[in-house]
Amino acid sequence: MNALFLLIALYTISGKQVESSGDVPAGATCAYEQTGSQSGQMTAGNSVTLTLNGYDGARLEEIKLTMHSNKEAGAGRLSLSMGSQALWTISDAAFNASAWAGTYSKEWLSITHSLGGTEVPENAPITLTITASKNSLYLQAVELTYSAAAPKSHTVTFATHVPEQVASLTEQQPQGGVLLPWLQWDDPTWQFIGWAEQGVVLSGQMPIVNYPGARYYPTHNCTLHAVYMQEGEFEPWLPAEEVQSGDYVIALFNAPTYDLWYATGAVTDGVLATVYLGVDEGEGYVTLPTNVAKSDAIYTLSVDGEQVSIRHKSTNSDVILASGGKLTKSAFMGCPWTLTPVENDQAMSRYSLSGEVDGITYYLSYTVKTDGNIVLCPTKDAQMQHELLLYNLDDFVDIPSLYTSYPLGNGIEATRTNAMPTYRINMGAYTLTIRNGKKYLQINE
Repeated sequence: MNALFLLIALYTISGKQVESSGDVPAGATCAYEQTGSQSGQMTAGNSVTLTLNGYDGARLEEIKLTMHSNKEAGAGRLSLSMGSQALWTISDAAFNASAWAGTYSKEWLSITHSLGGTEVPENAPITLTITASKNSLYLQAVELTYSAAAPKSHTVTFATHVPEQVASLTEQQPQGGVLLPWLQWDDPTWQFIGWAEQGVVLSGQMPIVNYPGARYYPTHNCTLHAVYMQEGEFEPWLPAEEVQSGDYVIALFNAPTYDLWYATGAVTDGVLATVYLGVDEGEGYVTLPTNVAKSDAIYTLSVDGEQVSIRHKSTNSDVILASGGKLTKSAFMGCPWTLTPVENDQAMSRYSLSGEVDGITYYLSYTVKTDGNIVLCPTKDAQMQHELLLYNLDDFVDIPSLYTSYPLGNGIEATRTNAMPTYRINMGAYTLTIRNGKKYLQINE
């Protein structure tokens, strides 16, 4: 290993404990014991012991002890070891011997010993024990000079738990990370979404997932487990004649690209949180993450003919058009929105919203701020209005997504037909059956 610079870790005795400072390795520990009654003092037969862990791979260059004796007395022995390997030994000798300080002193002295760049093996503790044979020896501090372990490249192995396999990856440079791969898993029910540090047997809670294409920084050789999601049934954006009172996510139509959709979240000072939705253009269906369906992005629409009032679900506050020119949660000075279908030849049914305040007609518009948040606001110019998409959540919120790393095992059985696959998942006292995208919960007899 080529050391770039030296580091110094300092361990100072305070009372019957030790305080660490300086360049102590991250995660390193120090255990301190003394048999005497006074801080750092060793009378005849008593000792102090420091045990250091967490220096794996480091090279030990030097150790310095800050000690003193009685004015003209004090003797003892010393043992410094690394695992089972002895690094420094002093047989029983007086403090004024050359092996120790070479002089008696009641002032603090430095006793330095070279360790010659000894590399610390993995999980090897560094242990220092000083035992007095004659009153008295005193220890104030231990200073360890070392060079840090050179960073190593780690290998990430990928457990897919399906026939498709993914080759392991090794960092090209230490601490450079690896780009997480995609898994070409062709299954209509379980969708691969990413990699987790622990395998997921079956859960309704989304685990911590590292997504494909992201850079992952391993701290050791490790295995990542594929995570698959079984989504709630996709639902289309509703045609105009089907818009009824209920819970919705309001999304903003992004013409002319049609490839990105914005869902509006809770209003805070006129600013709405942004949620991005993925779209299957061919089928006209939208993938809405489960956490969105249970978040501040939900609004309750009360539809009366062509007019609709919008209430934010989690705060139970009205979202109305106010005379101040902003979309607010105020419960007064508002008016209902007029919901108007937009004629189009796209798969999605879109709408415009307009409202009247003090005899002036306003149309819904929005701007996207530099931080990515969307600000909804009314405009008097009909050409400046933006179109809306409404996603009905009446069924979606009652059907949680499932996550697993074992789509072909661990109690999950798949029966494939010529149509869609049928899955039966044993959940103890219950069996969950997914048939043609529908979920059925049955009590086991």
